[in-house]
Amino acid sequence: MNKKKMPMAIGILSMNFLVMSASVVGAAIAAIAKSFPKESISKVQMLSTIPQLGQVIATLLFTWLTYKLTRKNIGLLAILFVIAGGLLPVFFNSDLNIILACMIAIGFGTGLISNIGPVLVQDHFEGEERATVMGWQVGFNNIGMMAMTAIGGALGSSNWRNLFWVYAVGVVIFLAAYFLIPQDKRLTHETNKEGKPSMWATLKNVNKMAYIYLAITFFTSIAMTMFMANQSIVLFGKGLGTGYTGLVTAVGNIGGILTAVFLGKIRKFTKTNTIAYGFIAFALSFVCVLFFNNVVMHILGNMFSGMGIVLINATIPFELSNLADKLEFPLIISMNTLVSSIAGALAPVILAGLHISVGEGQFVGGIILCGVIAVLLFVTRLGKITENAFITNKKA
Repeated sequence: MNKKKMPMAIGILSMNFLVMSASVVGAAIAAIAKSFPKESISKVQMLSTIPQLGQVIATLLFTWLTYKLTRKNIGLLAILFVIAGGLLPVFFNSDLNIILACMIAIGFGTGLISNIGPVLVQDHFEGEERATVMGWQVGFNNIGMMAMTAIGGALGSSNWRNLFWVYAVGVVIFLAAYFLIPQDKRLTHETNKEGKPSMWATLKNVNKMAYIYLAITFFTSIAMTMFMANQSIVLFGKGLGTGYTGLVTAVGNIGGILTAVFLGKIRKFTKTNTIAYGFIAFALSFVCVLFFNNVVMHILGNMFSGMGIVLINATIPFELSNLADKLEFPLIISMNTLVSSIAGALAPVILAGLHISVGEGQFVGGIILCGVIAVLLFVTRLGKITENAFITNKKA
């Protein structure tokens, strides 16, 4: 990568450190429940799930915001929401409803970051540099979750209220984004290449192949849910407990991080079939956990899972950025985020409707789903078709 662009990349990537920060509070659910004995445990547990509401709101408003603010300023606004939502419970923590509202604010901020990050990368990077930085974004998501969970847990070990001090790191990230990301111009509806002032008119101009990638996002979220929601059940059936599952999951995260770091080199091998190889990795994650009974294979399975997530979730935004111009991309990336959220929420309902049993049944289903999608991607050569479409559009 051009050394002149590295500081800008750091500024953009620093925001991804916060993307999964809402998960920090999950470690303190039990302690918080003791502080609110009159509240139901289900309401306390909402601290872990209600940020998703903020993320959905952010996704629905994101495209509209791109016409009101510059991309950089949207990123700065997002960080401020995370800082405010994260630090307010340090001082106002006697009412659970206030803390829940703060978690919605955190979710709103992280939802904006999830959407604006790829858009900023599209603005400032081209070709394989863009693909590499988008891969790093997924890696920074995981690193941020691990670091903030560990630091937050240490801060809140004596008093859960101190856990929220971990969000002070947002101040540093705000400064990095402010000074390292160049200011851009606010989009206007009139910049549409056909001169149409409607966002829906913009949507009509999007290459129809983008919707294929939205479908892939949907099935990716289903596969992720099948793995993450059933691994503990499968391992429990092998006589292995919660601590063991946490261990192999934590160590297995290294697979996703390493894949993100070396994505540029990996793509030299996978080329236009990167997503297909991602689904192969996903299929292997199910295989390693289901058919083997030793810690090495279980860690390897979780590493394959992380690898698949990065290969797929970093490549889909990259391909969408090639299919959509700077006016269309904010709209299509917000749709991608929304589809992912909807699929994650509906996955249990869909799987139950298909009468696929939990545990081993859904692991077998995951192998079949990922295998079929990988074969379809190889046979249809979707990646190559997308590349040719991008080259044709660029020439035009």
